[in-house]
Amino acid sequence: MDTSVQVGLEFEELNNTNMTGNPRISQRRGARQKKNECSALRVFGIIACLCFIAVAPMIFLVNDHSSNYDNDLEPIIINSQTPLHQRPASVTDIVPLPKWVDEYITWHQEMRAKFPGKAIIEDPDAPPVLVRTCLGLCGGLHDRLGQLPFDLYLASQSKRVLLIKWIKPQPLEDFLIPPKNGIDWTFPRGIEGWGTDCNTLNLCAKQIRAHPQLANNVGDNNRMIEENDVNTLLTNGIYSLTEGDLKDEKAVTYTIMAHLSEDVLEARLRKAGEIDMIHNTVTFGSIFRKFFQPHPNVQAQITAVSSSLGLVPGEYSIAHTRVRHPKAYEMGEKFDGTFIANADKTGLPFVGKFKEMAIATATRAIECADTMEEAKVHPIYFMSDSSDLVSYIGDSTNPSTQDLIQTHNVVTRVQDFPNAHIDKNKGRKSEEYYATFVDLWLGIDAKCVSFGIGKYAVFAYKLSATKCKIRYAKEVWGGQDSHHEKNAQTCEL
Repeated sequence: MDTSVQVGLEFEELNNTNMTGNPRISQRRGARQKKNECSALRVFGIIACLCFIAVAPMIFLVNDHSSNYDNDLEPIIINSQTPLHQRPASVTDIVPLPKWVDEYITWHQEMRAKFPGKAIIEDPDAPPVLVRTCLGLCGGLHDRLGQLPFDLYLASQSKRVLLIKWIKPQPLEDFLIPPKNGIDWTFPRGIEGWGTDCNTLNLCAKQIRAHPQLANNVGDNNRMIEENDVNTLLTNGIYSLTEGDLKDEKAVTYTIMAHLSEDVLEARLRKAGEIDMIHNTVTFGSIFRKFFQPHPNVQAQITAVSSSLGLVPGEYSIAHTRVRHPKAYEMGEKFDGTFIANADKTGLPFVGKFKEMAIATATRAIECADTMEEAKVHPIYFMSDSSDLVSYIGDSTNPSTQDLIQTHNVVTRVQDFPNAHIDKNKGRKSEEYYATFVDLWLGIDAKCVSFGIGKYAVFAYKLSATKCKIRYAKEVWGGQDSHHEKNAQTCEL
């Protein structure tokens, strides 16, 4: 498709983007792993044979509906244990996508092929489009991308081609791109009035806000998202797009936040006779992979970190801490005169009370991860929204952390760039946000997840559909647990 080619031409070649060098390894093997390595060697041959026998019949060819797919693909062997990143978008998964999802994806691909590039917007014969935008405050990655099933449903019900356009902090395609045989969600560049000829991001956003848009629940007066509100917005949105005031509009934008109200979509799917609720199954991750793969620059960093730390998908765990999240502390709490509520934007000095609490949180996250049986034989990759904390925990020369590293086989990456909050740390260059996507992808490929405050790690295990997850902390105030959090094991340490 022309838009895929257009986007592709703007990206650097993967073999020219090894930007990170070799991240430093802060890894110390404990006695437990050494013993396991010996036993693993003895049984490896037997396991390999058994695995081959088990998966030999499971050879899946290209989807019957995929007329746009390459015809020369080799058969790929996959099963339910195959890590998500090894499930190509061009191959039917062990669990097929729901019919309505598959049919919409096929139609979307056909429309982008029939109306390539700017034609999807400018050709009068092209179908109407629905554009999910981020023009200002849109939340973190889970807030922005965690409602993908909702987006698909709204686009499917309104018979519109789903596109995504970010203005802030940078275009989404600077971080994630459509896979070759997946869904081309990119908004074509150079369309007048859609972020063109504007000198600032705010002016670009102002252009796009002038286009027709659905009612939304994002803004200062609508921060608390109730299921009834999302249900009403969905009902009214479908009506507006199909029969109401927006039915004849070529392009309509929206910013509905529905990721915390998954029951709204699930109730509709149930009523329609669907058995796959998506959010708790491998389908969510499969859909995500149809939309996204890392930009080559981001993939280069993922590869560099994985290679230097020896992280093999499905053979490591993650422990994640969100120590700058306001809900990790009492409402209105201050550290050294600074409100915690501002920490995502301004940061907090890694000293005093904050440093002590951050280290205690990290230690608990790691120790709780190591209580899961499936995590005991694997390294634990520690990640956090505080680069100071990651550097501290991963410093093998620090007497205070040596025992933690060795006992729990902790590994960390070099903090060349901090994990910038994608919503609060605006105005930075694209590469300064790469780390946030790197850690998300490493979280998706983890076997087990230890999580606490915030939804970053929750998003990762929702996409991987792993059952090996443990919760070591709850938010101090506000909000209710999702069924994902309720279904996770609680750390008893």
